[in-house]
Amino acid sequence: MSEFPEGKTAEPYRSEQVGSIMIALRNQVLEGRLPPGTKLRETELAAQFGVSRTPIREALVAAEREGLVTYETNRGYTVRQFTLRDLLESYEMRGLLEGHGCRIVAERGLPADVERTLRAGLDRAEALVSGEGLLEGEGLAQWRQLNQRFHNGLMAQVSSGLFSRMFQLVYRVPKIDDVLEMERDCATLRRYNDEHRRILDAVVRRQGSRVEFLVREHLQGPSDLISRRMEENEG
Repeated sequence: MSEFPEGKTAEPYRSEQVGSIMIALRNQVLEGRLPPGTKLRETELAAQFGVSRTPIREALVAAEREGLVTYETNRGYTVRQFTLRDLLESYEMRGLLEGHGCRIVAERGLPADVERTLRAGLDRAEALVSGEGLLEGEGLAQWRQLNQRFHNGLMAQVSSGLFSRMFQLVYRVPKIDDVLEMERDCATLRRYNDEHRRILDAVVRRQGSRVEFLVREHLQGPSDLISRRMEENEG
């Protein structure tokens, strides 16, 4: 899960170069390619992106401002360690924001081309989870990308800069895969896909109150799982 909408950012940066680096770093953190605790060295990042250390330094400052990395004097930048509490709160806030956002989209009406794109994505996601057992590797990565595109595709229709910034903030807490193992089970992923179809149908039918309820219910499943895992850890 990454920026909102996919590939773009609503926040101003000092240069387009810094913005591009910031988006790339954000994606690497949120997708787990830069795990929590990873040291971020300016020289290595400069070599990776083929730039000087100045835009790297500015991008890291922006990443710290977003809460994706932490900075310590004489130790530099490190990818932030997110807790189960962070994850739980992000899902709770997403339920409120996405539910309200989808209600706005339903009441305003969803463009036909957006509906076609979202339905095509749901069809591809459904094909990926037609089997039994766990979805692994590239198939799982594709399903998660399609899942992200569905949510972002709806939220991108909310024409509010303030809403966009708030949504970005709560969406920047990465999933912790070892906590959400249920999201690899094909049966569970099929259920999620069915919920996506009901959400989209309600949006298309302009059922604002219904879609708000469906979105909150959809995001309650992961939230309940995290709560149970927190209770287990405390026990």
